[in-house]
Amino acid sequence: MWIEALSKKLRFEYKGLISIEDLFDLSLNDLDGIYRKLKKELDEYRQYSADSLMDNDDEKDETSQELQLKIDIVTAVFNHIKSEQEELQRKIALQNQKDKILGLI
Repeated sequence: MWIEALSKKLRFEYKGLISIEDLFDLSLNDLDGIYRKLKKELDEYRQYSADSLMDNDDEKDETSQELQLKIDIVTAVFNHIKSEQEELQRKIALQNQKDKILGLI
C-alpha cells in the first residue's frame, strides 16, 4: 500500500495539496475531515460511474482504486497517530501514579 502510494506520488486536498508525510502533522479531526471528503468523493464517483452510458471500466477501476488507496492511507495514519496518543496518555498516567506513590513514601 505505502509503496504504491509513494510511487504514484499521491497528494491529498487539505488547504491545498499535501503529501503523505504531511498527513502525520495533522490532528485527528483534520484527518477525519479528509477521510470523510474522500469517502464522499468515492461514493459520488461510483454513483456517477453507474449512471454513465460510457463503458469505460478501466478508467472507473483506476480512479476508484486510487480513491480507495487514499482512504486506506488516511485511515492508517489516523490509527497510527491515535495509538501514539493513547500510548502517551498511558505513560503519563503511569508516571503520575509512580509520582503519587513516591510522594506517599
